[in-house]
Amino acid sequence: MSYQPVWIDGRQVRPGRRDSDSRYRAIADHLAGRTGFTVLDFGAYIGYFSRRLVEDFGARCLAVDNCSTLEHSPGVEILKRRLTPSEVRGLGTFDVALCLSVLHHVEQWREMLDALLAAAPTVFIETANPDEVLPKASQHQHSAAIHAAVEATGARVLTYTPGYDANYQRPLWVVEC
Repeated sequence: MSYQPVWIDGRQVRPGRRDSDSRYRAIADHLAGRTGFTVLDFGAYIGYFSRRLVEDFGARCLAVDNCSTLEHSPGVEILKRRLTPSEVRGLGTFDVALCLSVLHHVEQWREMLDALLAAAPTVFIETANPDEVLPKASQHQHSAAIHAAVEATGARVLTYTPGYDANYQRPLWVVEC
């Protein structure tokens, strides 16, 4: 089963391991009334959130991930590789940035957080629960510090949803700069 559901032409065509719909609903509710905005979807995986934002809001998205199954779709450009914080800064500015369950995979997570906050006035960040067991997350040992750093930005929690290990809840934050 894929990490994210597969979303094509307004519907889910294959389920995913994570509860992406609840996370998407929280983001969509926060963005209600906006249209035609630009999005940096950092750590897009297969592009579930980008595709839905294009369909529901007419957004234009740049999906960034090194996932081999990330593909172009209408309104979604892709950049299929890992980026450094300075490369993220070099992408320019966006109206919205997404960083969902990514920072615990990034060696320079603090610098990446700063780069994402500089990239857009509205930033959605999901942090891992420090108690989850995430052997593939190279920076998971810093999850408590990542959580504290996001909280220190003045972010507020929109919702909690099950993590990779569904026994643990992850916060979905929004930062309005």
